[in-house]
Amino acid sequence: MHPSPSTRKGVAGFIRRRIRAADSQQGTQTLMLAASVTLLVASDHEQRAFLHPSDAARRCTGRVVSVARSRRRGIGGFLSSIFSNRTESLVGEDRWRRNEWKRALVGTVIVALGIAIVEGIFRLTHFQTFRTGVILVSLILTAVFPQMVCDSVAPFLRPRISFVDGRIVIRGERLNSIGHLASYMLFLAFAIFFIISGFITHELVRTFHFALIPACFAYFLCSMNPLRDFTATLSDRSTTTLAPEGITFHMAHHLSVDADLESASDGCGNDASFRWDQNVKIYDLSTTSYHVTLLTDPDTYDGPWGLCCRTIGIPFTGLDALIRHFNEHPEDRPLLARPQGVDLVNDILAEARAALATTQRSHA
Repeated sequence: MHPSPSTRKGVAGFIRRRIRAADSQQGTQTLMLAASVTLLVASDHEQRAFLHPSDAARRCTGRVVSVARSRRRGIGGFLSSIFSNRTESLVGEDRWRRNEWKRALVGTVIVALGIAIVEGIFRLTHFQTFRTGVILVSLILTAVFPQMVCDSVAPFLRPRISFVDGRIVIRGERLNSIGHLASYMLFLAFAIFFIISGFITHELVRTFHFALIPACFAYFLCSMNPLRDFTATLSDRSTTTLAPEGITFHMAHHLSVDADLESASDGCGNDASFRWDQNVKIYDLSTTSYHVTLLTDPDTYDGPWGLCCRTIGIPFTGLDALIRHFNEHPEDRPLLARPQGVDLVNDILAEARAALATTQRSHA
């Protein structure tokens, strides 16, 4: 049993008092008491340096268990953060969109492992259905790849800001639409390939069933009206215009596969604007349609009460930061009529982006 720190302090105080009290016996007693102090200190270092084997084993086991638990929490927390941690908030939705590449990567790895397992089963059983399944799933994964890449890259693109005719103009992005249409073309190419191979091998009925699978994927996942979608993607583009008086939005139409998300009240395909002095704020967000609901005094504002923000090219947190800044800082509004306003808008969006990155790291 080793002395406690309080015991050692008491012994040391007693030693000092005895040394001062007994000057005649100072030499002998000092040596004896110094030896006692040395033993006490040595026993403390011995306790720290040489643990009992059972104590060391318990501490080591506890450390291994804690590391294993932290690893389990790390993997579970990672999967939860990218697949289920979606909140009805501006920050949560921006964070969810920036994690799209992680979901695409995990999904690709899982599908690739499934393909490898099925291919291994085919090599063992030589059952042709397994080989057919591997081919179809591989083609589908290949066709979806452009859409996954574009959806993963789009949230990280910097807004394109320019000064045009005395206004600050932020151009929207078309990368998501381009990804959907590129995947549509690949699905269509695979379907045509199956049909042509059916003519060549004289097994048109069999290959037609195979061609039907990528054709359905193309229609229901990528584009129900490809001609309209191609035309709209090339000719129409969302823009956000900032002026000293207020802000104006031009919101491009959704792709045909997302036409059910459009709402006339949310201005899809139309223009919407409001003045800074109306103190309009973002109130709510729809994570399915990417429409935001606006909040202000209805006695001074007639609408619109919703905005279609799917392709405006600005993160939700960045749009909210812009609106709040020019609502609360009227002295900065004249800069929107000068080229210097581009730097101000860039700074506001950069601060919002940095704050979003900080919250994303804290939730990782």
